[in-house]
Amino acid sequence: MKRIKLFLVILCVSRAFLFCQEIKVPVEPSEKWGNNQHQPEKLMDVIGLKEGMTIADIGAGRGRLTVFFSVRVGETGKVFANEINATDLEYLKERCKRNNMNNVTTFLGTADSPMLPASQADIAFMIMTYHHLAKPVEMMKNTIPCLKKDGILVIVEHDPVKSGENGSETTSLEKLTREANKAGFQITSINSELLERDNIYFLKAK
Repeated sequence: MKRIKLFLVILCVSRAFLFCQEIKVPVEPSEKWGNNQHQPEKLMDVIGLKEGMTIADIGAGRGRLTVFFSVRVGETGKVFANEINATDLEYLKERCKRNNMNNVTTFLGTADSPMLPASQADIAFMIMTYHHLAKPVEMMKNTIPCLKKDGILVIVEHDPVKSGENGSETTSLEKLTREANKAGFQITSINSELLERDNIYFLKAK
């Protein structure tokens, strides 16, 4: 009987621990993660985001991925959340304050610059943002200064071949390669396995 009670106590504690692990990222009701909704945990693994790192979330919006980045990098890491929409940025700022995410700093950018601190980011990251950029070459060029010496730019975009779409919300490899080269970047690798419709592009400054 004592063993059974001990087992039940351990089970309850384990479930409570797992529950805490599940809720530590404050996902909002409208933010649903389907099979092709970028799978945040696996995505962070693929891009190499680890505790203590600094990541610049360019085009962060209302913080859908920012909150995952905040938890992943931990207290010793930093998240620079960039956005050109001041209303979204203010919402994100309040969201982080509400959830005690003190490692997130917001930055209001412009159409051609993320306006981020120099030489601090291990990773500059854009997800479903690139095709919205009014000045993609200038934006990439002005992202270089925020990166550390060995920092990388990661871009996640719908691939027209994989998705079967050719609209304004896709970016072809040819277009990205051409514009990246103009901006001073080169694509070093592509992950096309993780996401059903998207490619993950890894770029380094030349």
